Amino acid sequence: MNNDRRVVITGLGVVTPIGNDLETFWKNLVQGKSGISRIQTFDTANYDCKIGGQVRGFDPKLFFKNPKDVRRSDRFSQLAMAAAKMALADSGINLANLKQRDRFGVPVSSGIGGLKTLQDQLTILLTKGPSRTSPFTIPMLLTNMASGLISMEFDLHGPNMCIVTACATSNNAIGESWRIIKFGDADIFLAGGSEASVVEIGLAGFFLDPLAQGGSQRAARLTAESLGDSDSES
Repeated sequence: MNNDRRVVITGLGVVTPIGNDLETFWKNLVQGKSGISRIQTFDTANYDCKIGGQVRGFDPKLFFKNPKDVRRSDRFSQLAMAAAKMALADSGINLANLKQRDRFGVPVSSGIGGLKTLQDQLTILLTKGPSRTSPFTIPMLLTNMASGLISMEFDLHGPNMCIVTACATSNNAIGESWRIIKFGDADIFLAGGSEASVVEIGLAGFFLDPLAQGGSQRAARLTAESLGDSDSES
């Protein structure tokens, strides 16, 4: 088995709170600019935390061949598609000359997937009933849907996967791509990750301030309830 292959990064694509393209992102990064600001996409009056890292000025329609796919995809998939297209363009790879599409894979990961879709469709379910939920609910919220959409957009038939390891997700996807290429099982990957968790349920679930009034008791209660739930399911 040949494991001496050299693996290199040939292109980059980013959509971030400090820039929606590589040039802007890098400029703001080296200048030390922060992407954290007051959340404006929903009312944070009842939340302890009111700030977050938000992508602004992003138009997903610019990155899909079929405009209908924008409505059928969660924001995390839209961000991933944009970054993938920019990375592909930056790499200089001409897909028209690609002869072995089964050697070009897409490991694009997400720690939590379509959280906004889950929140919105659960609200519809509880207020309007199951018949009013979207038939695209499950495909939109699946964590591996970003990698699936990207592979279909570019007709790539190589290894396709989504590694879910919380905050290490993107690094794991890149590392796995390196390993697969090095051992000769594929030649090219569009690899990375995407999250879109600055939504109501995301802010409520991720942030807990134990220093706020009553926060320590609330933290202890939630921890106990979480442990209780976990024990009951095991």
